[in-house]
Amino acid sequence: MSQKLPHLYLRNTPGHVQKFDKSRGIEKNELKDKDPESYRRHKEKLDASYSKLIQDKEARRENKTLDLATIEIVEIKFLIPFSDGVLFDTKTRFLAQFGLSAVLQKDFNRTVLFAVENQEKFRVFDQLLNQYINSSHQKTPKETPYAIMTTIYDIKYHTAGDIKNYCNTNVIFELINSTTQIIHQYDQQKQLLIGKLEELKDQGNLIDFKFDLYNAKVLQLNGIEEGALETLVNNFDILAQAHSLRSTVVRPDQYNFEELTWGFNITPAERNTIIAVIDNGVRKIDPLRSVIVDDQLDITPTRNGHHAVHTHGTVVASLASVGEAFFSGQRELRADAKIFSIKILESMDGYIDVLNVVEAIREAHLKHGIRLFNLSVCTKGKQYNESPSHFAYLLDKLTYEFDILIFIAAGNMPYDDINSLQATPSKRHDYPYHFYNPPEDYTEYHNCVHTNICTPAESMNNITVGALAENYRADTDPHLSLDKNLPAYYSRKNHYDFKQPINGGLLSINHSNKNLFKPDIVMPGGDLLDSNSGMQVVGFGDFGTDFYAFDSGTSLATPLAANLAAKLLNIYPDITLQSVKALLINSAESYSSSYLDKMIAERKDILSQDIFRKDFNKLFRGEKASISKAVISAKDLHQNLSGYGKPNVERLLYSKNDTVSVLIEDIIQPDQHKVILLNIPEYLLEGDGSQRLAIKATLCFKANPAWGNHVDYNPLHISFNFVNTIVKDSLDELADILADRDHVHYERYWTDEMLELQRRKNNRELSEEQNKKFNKLKGEIRKKEAGVKSTIQEWSEDFFPLVNKPLSNRQQHSITMSKDDIKKIGNKLAIVIRCAVKENLAVDLKEWARITKEHPFSLALFIEDKSKIEGANLYDNLQVYNQTEVVTNNLADLDQDLEAEA
Repeated sequence: MSQKLPHLYLRNTPGHVQKFDKSRGIEKNELKDKDPESYRRHKEKLDASYSKLIQDKEARRENKTLDLATIEIVEIKFLIPFSDGVLFDTKTRFLAQFGLSAVLQKDFNRTVLFAVENQEKFRVFDQLLNQYINSSHQKTPKETPYAIMTTIYDIKYHTAGDIKNYCNTNVIFELINSTTQIIHQYDQQKQLLIGKLEELKDQGNLIDFKFDLYNAKVLQLNGIEEGALETLVNNFDILAQAHSLRSTVVRPDQYNFEELTWGFNITPAERNTIIAVIDNGVRKIDPLRSVIVDDQLDITPTRNGHHAVHTHGTVVASLASVGEAFFSGQRELRADAKIFSIKILESMDGYIDVLNVVEAIREAHLKHGIRLFNLSVCTKGKQYNESPSHFAYLLDKLTYEFDILIFIAAGNMPYDDINSLQATPSKRHDYPYHFYNPPEDYTEYHNCVHTNICTPAESMNNITVGALAENYRADTDPHLSLDKNLPAYYSRKNHYDFKQPINGGLLSINHSNKNLFKPDIVMPGGDLLDSNSGMQVVGFGDFGTDFYAFDSGTSLATPLAANLAAKLLNIYPDITLQSVKALLINSAESYSSSYLDKMIAERKDILSQDIFRKDFNKLFRGEKASISKAVISAKDLHQNLSGYGKPNVERLLYSKNDTVSVLIEDIIQPDQHKVILLNIPEYLLEGDGSQRLAIKATLCFKANPAWGNHVDYNPLHISFNFVNTIVKDSLDELADILADRDHVHYERYWTDEMLELQRRKNNRELSEEQNKKFNKLKGEIRKKEAGVKSTIQEWSEDFFPLVNKPLSNRQQHSITMSKDDIKKIGNKLAIVIRCAVKENLAVDLKEWARITKEHPFSLALFIEDKSKIEGANLYDNLQVYNQTEVVTNNLADLDQDLEAEA
C-alpha cells in the first residue's frame, strides 16, 4: 500500500517576457447583407417601440415630484455585442455621435442602459432612427448613415415600473454606474436620495437603509411603505432596478426517524479549522456542543446565533464538522472543523439581508480569523444567461479582498413543484428530461428555467456545490434519479446556455466561453421523494422521538464539500484559499454523460424535422453540423449539472509514490507570458510500452468583479498550456518565442513556398487569399514546433476577442504523454501562463488596472505515472529532477492523533 505523502510545491525558476499580442480575432463582418425587404418588420417594430419611448418619457417627467437634476435613461437591446471591436464600433459611436453613455450592461452586453448625456447629440440618434424607419423597403441600409440602426433589436424608456420590478417592503436597489459625462447629475441625485431616505426614516415610512461598502452601487431598504417606494422610483433616475431577496423555502422534515437519543458524539481535535455556517442558527445539541464555538453573529432580531427554530443550520453544521464520517455509523466521531454560527434567518422563508450578510462575513474573517464559510441558503433562480446578481457581486468582492472561500449551494427545485410534476405524467417531467427543455418548449407545469442555479450560486470567486443522488445508505435506491452517481433530480444546473437566443440572436463562439459553468463540484445530497432515498440527518430531539430525520438537498451536499476544504487546511494550513479551490476541483472525478445521450438525440431529431423535415441521422454532413451547433451536447449539459464532478478525498489530501499533486502559487503581470519547466524523470524513457504520464491541471485566481458590465464582469484573463521546450538554454527566450506568433525562430522551418509568399508580401504582391494561406502555413509550423505532440493543444481558455469575451477565473487542462512525447521535448515540459487585462473598463476598475501590477494565481497539477515500471517512484524522482518544496503540513501530527485515538 502506498504511503500517504504531502503535496509538493514546484519551485523551478521561471522565464518570462513582457509581450502579449491581443490583436487577433476581432470580427469585422458580423452583420450579413440581407434582402432590403427583410428589414420591413424590424422597422415596424422600432417605430412602435420608439413611439412608446416618447410616451413613457413624457409620463416619467410628469410623475416627478422632487426638484432634482434629471438623467434620462434609455434601454437598448442590441443584436450584436455593444463594444468597440465589431463592425460599427458601437461603444464609441453611441457616446461620441449620439450622446449616449452606457451605465449598465447585461445579457452579455447585448442589453444596455444608457444615460442621455447630450440632448443635441441624441437628436442625431432620433433623426437617424427615423430615417431608417422611413427608408425604402427596396433599398439596403448597408453603407448608409443609418446603417448602425440595424444593430438595434428593440428600444424603450426606463420607467418607474422597470425600476420597481414588482417589489415592496424589503427592497434591494441596484444603482447605475456613474460616468464622466453624468457625474455631476449622478452625485447630486445620490446626495438628495440619501437625504430623502433620512427623511422617510424620520417620518416612520422606512425602518432603515444601507449602501454596500465597496462602491455604494447596492442600496438596501428595510420596511419601506408603498407610497415612499413609489416616490423613490418615480424621481431617482440613478436607481436601475429593485429586487426582493426571499430565501427559497426549505420543506419541513418529512420523515422523522424515531430513536431514543442521537447515539453519537463529536470530539474536536487539537487542530481544527473553523467553518462559519451562514444559516438560520446552529443549536448546541449535545452531539455538537463541543465543536460549536461560543462566539457567534446574528443579524436577525433574536441576536443569538445559537437559537434555531428549524433544524436546517444545525444539520448543515453537523455535516460541515465531520463530513462523510457522519454516515459511518460510528459512535465517536472526530471533528475536522469547529463551527461558528452566522445567523441570517429566523424563519427559513424570510428575506435575506444581503448587506448585513456581507458585513457579517467580513467581521467573522477580520475579528475571528475565519476563512471558510458555508452558505446553504439561496434565493431566487437565475434566468438563462442572466447577469451576475448584486449578491454574487458582493461575495466576489469580499473574496477578492480577503483570503476566504465561500461554499454556496446550487439550490433545489421547490419541493411542491416536484410533487406536482410527479403527479402529472409527462415525459418532460421525467429524469433527465426535466433539466432541459428550453423556454419555447415547456409544459403547463414546468419550464426548465426553474432548474437553473439560484442566486448567489453564480459567484465566480467562490465554490458552488450541486448534489448527487447518493445518500450513504447502501441498501437503498434513488427514487426520482436514475443512479446514485448522477445529479439528483432537484439539483440545479448552470444558467449560462450559449445555445439560447439573446435579443433574438445567438452568441457566436467568440462571444461565449466553455469555462463559464456552475456548479464547480458535486457532493452527495440524497434523493426525493421516497424516504428511503433521503439522507439520515440530525434532529433537535425536542420531543424525544425527533433525534433524526431523512432529508435531501444541495444544502447537505455543500457542507460536505466545505468539510473537505477543512480537512485540506488541517493538513496544509498555509496554502491559499484559491489553492484549496484548485486542489478540490483538480481532484474531482466525473461520471459518464451517457444518461443524457437519448434526450439530446431526440432534441436533434425534433430540430432536424423542423428545419429539414427529416431525422438527424438522414441529414447530410453539413446539415448535421448546423443542427449539432444549435443543440447543447450531452457532455456540456452534464458539466452544467455536475461541474468537474465529485472530489476524490485521497487524491485531494495526499500524494503517493505514483500519483503526485504539485502546486504552483505564483504571480503574473499584465501582458506577460511566463514559462515554468517541469522536468520529466529519466526513468520514464525506460521499460516497455508507450504510455508514461497523465497530467491534469486546474488554474484558479481571484477576479475583481466589474459592476454593471456582464462581459467585463471578470476583467482579468489568465490561461495556461503545455508546450514543447523549443529552446533549451533560455526560458526568457522560450517565453518570447511562445508569445510571438511571428517570431523569427519559426522561419528556420519554412518551406520554399512560404519563402516565396514572404517575398511577394514584402513586395506588396500578395492577394488576400494568398495572405490567408501564408498565415495558415505559418500557424501550422508554429503549432507543430510548440506542440508536445504532433500539434499544440488549445489553451485552457481562448481570450479572442478580448473586447467581447466573457472570461473565467477557473480552468482545467490535461495532457497524456507517451515515451515519444517525452523524447520530443527532451524531458522538459514547459507550462506557459499568459495574462491580459481588459481595456475600456469603468473608472474604478481603470484605477485598479493601473495600480495592480501583479496578479496571484494557483495552479494545481495531478501527475500520474502510467508506465507500470516495477520499483519506479515518481514522487522521489520529481524532487530529484526539479526544484521542489514539500508543502508545509501537519501529516505527522495528524497521524499521531489517530494513533492515540486507536
